[in-house]
Amino acid sequence: MSEFETVTVYSFQIVEFGPERSRLATFKAPRELILDRFKGELLEGSDEDVPIADLDAEGRYRRVATGWGELR
Repeated sequence: MSEFETVTVYSFQIVEFGPERSRLATFKAPRELILDRFKGELLEGSDEDVPIADLDAEGRYRRVATGWGELR
């Protein structure tokens, strides 16, 4: 795997006990994981390309707050 390989991740909602009980996930993930593993509702337009190395072991992406540093 090259350090420059990227994957597209999305924000999504987790629906619990019907649409009125949905909540926004605290992380982004690739489309396939959102639909298959997390059973979430993908939010189109929230896509972001990130380095594959930035995903955790479960395939989740969390942007690290950098204060005054570089934002991604």
